Formats: sequence, structure tokens, C-alpha cells
Amino acid sequence: MTEPLLRVAHLRKYYPVAKGVLLAATVGEVKAVDDISFTIDAGRTLGLVGESGCGKTTTSKLILNLEQPTGGQVLLEGRPIHQLRGDALRAYRAQVQAVFQDPWASLNPRMTAGRIIAESLIATAWGSRAEIAARVAELLRHVGLRSEQATHYPHEFSGGQRQRIALAGALASRPRLIVLDEPVSALDVSIRAQMMNLLKDVQADDGVAYLLVAHDLATVRYMAHDTVVMYLGKIVEYAPTQALFGDVRHPYTKALLSAVLPPRPDRRDEEIVLSGEIPSPLDPPHGCRFHTRCPFVMRRCTQEEPVLREAAPDHLVACHLED
Repeated sequence: MTEPLLRVAHLRKYYPVAKGVLLAATVGEVKAVDDISFTIDAGRTLGLVGESGCGKTTTSKLILNLEQPTGGQVLLEGRPIHQLRGDALRAYRAQVQAVFQDPWASLNPRMTAGRIIAESLIATAWGSRAEIAARVAELLRHVGLRSEQATHYPHEFSGGQRQRIALAGALASRPRLIVLDEPVSALDVSIRAQMMNLLKDVQADDGVAYLLVAHDLATVRYMAHDTVVMYLGKIVEYAPTQALFGDVRHPYTKALLSAVLPPRPDRRDEEIVLSGEIPSPLDPPHGCRFHTRCPFVMRRCTQEEPVLREAAPDHLVACHLED
């Protein structure tokens, strides 16, 4: 069996919570990510969706090696990434890049577009000045901009163009994986489709894999080959995207889809409305973490945590209703 490009295995990230000032004592821990596993194959896109606070951002930080896990592993082509040091860590930074939600905040306003794109190449002594300039011009054209725009500053570009510059900078080191953190949510609706099509074209041309972190299910449905749904630090559903959207199994996923992508917009009475707020990750509910908001809750849900298991071929669900 071929090794996936990226493997996340039983990954956990807990943040201690202290009380007091001078003699602070640990009173608990926030379980931001709690024993999750998934894979991303080369040249494919995995969508990671869920409400705010579900653990999507912490997961992406762990994959970018910006955080150390409490437990579990992230492996790139079978090699654990959190043990990398020195040159091996720098090589990993080149192989795994990121494009963030707000292109205005992620681009240095004092740098030209060309310098922003070239920054990683300069830091790694990628080539001569002329070679780097040629690579920058190539990347600008690759993302649909003109090579002469390398001398322009971020404020001279539109929001969509700034996101293209961010993508060009991420592509500069020829990465294997790019973490896309809400890559189109800050853009006007009119240009979101352009950006999504560009990302798909770049993937087809370069063979790069994406981890697409998003709350916009329409974006995930259009771009992702596989989708993971998270709730309160746990994976509740994981399947090929078309299978998941065509046969939703978990009540939480059904609620997300009914609110954002209703099957029949003329029948709003079919929408599933969740009651209450997301529980605190400092004190998650016993049993199924979703049971406090689930319209189909049973007594078993309050006592026993469901296991993520195969409910259909390649379709994993953590729900007692599957029994």
C-alpha cells in the first residue's frame, strides 16, 4: 500500500488552564484537538470543516509545525515532523506552506510583491539574484498576474490579487502540501470562483496537495476530494466528499448542510436548527460531545463516547445512531 503524503495519527493538543497569579495552579486543560487521524495523498485536497472552536486552526498549526502536540504524530511521507531540527526542519518548512484567510494581514505592506514572493527563496539561498527574479516572474504569471507587477506594493492590488500573491509566495519553494486557511472567505463573492478555479488549476499543473480549512461548505464541496467534519476537538464524520454530501450520516453534519446547503430551499421547515451553544472544550460533555445539542439524543449518548467506525465503504462516522 502506498504511503500517503501526510498522515495524522491519534493527534492530540491540550492546553493547560491555570488559576491564580503568583502561585498559579493548573486546574484543567482545554482539549483543542483530541485523538484525530486522517491522511492526505499527493495531489489531492482534504477539506476540514466545523464551527469556530472545533479544533480546525489548532490542527493546521500542528501540521505546519507551529505547535508541539500533546500526543500522537504528524508524518510527512512516513517521517515524524515534530522531531525535525536544523536543516531537516528548514526543508520541511519549504515542503509545507500556508495561505491564510486575510491577504492584507498576511502580506508585508513595506515589501513589493516580488520581494514577498522571493522571501523564502532568498532565505534558503535558492539561486542567484537573476534566477530568483526569473522564478518570481514565472510565479506571477502562473497565478494570473503580470511579471511587471513584481515592483508593486500590496496596497496597489485588489483583495483577489493579494491572495494570488500569497499563493505565489507559497508556491515559490515548490511545496508538496499547502495549508489553505479560509482562502476565499475574505474575498468578494464575485471573485471567489476565480480563486477556487486558480487553486484547482495550480493543483493540476504542480501536483500539490491541499489541506483546506474552511467553514464554507460550498467551497469544500467544490474543491475537496475528501472531507473531515470536526466537533469540539473530535472527528465526527470522514468520507470522500461526494459520498459525504450525497449520504450524510452524522446529525451534526446534517445540521451544517441544512443551514448552508438546504436540499430544498423552498422548504425551510426541513432545516435542522441546533439548540444551545457549543460546550466549553475545558469541560466537554460526557459520552458523545454533541449530545447536548443533538435532536436525536439517546440515553446511551450521554454515557458512552461513540467510536469513529465505517458506516459505509470509506465512510467513517462517530454516532450511536449507526448501531
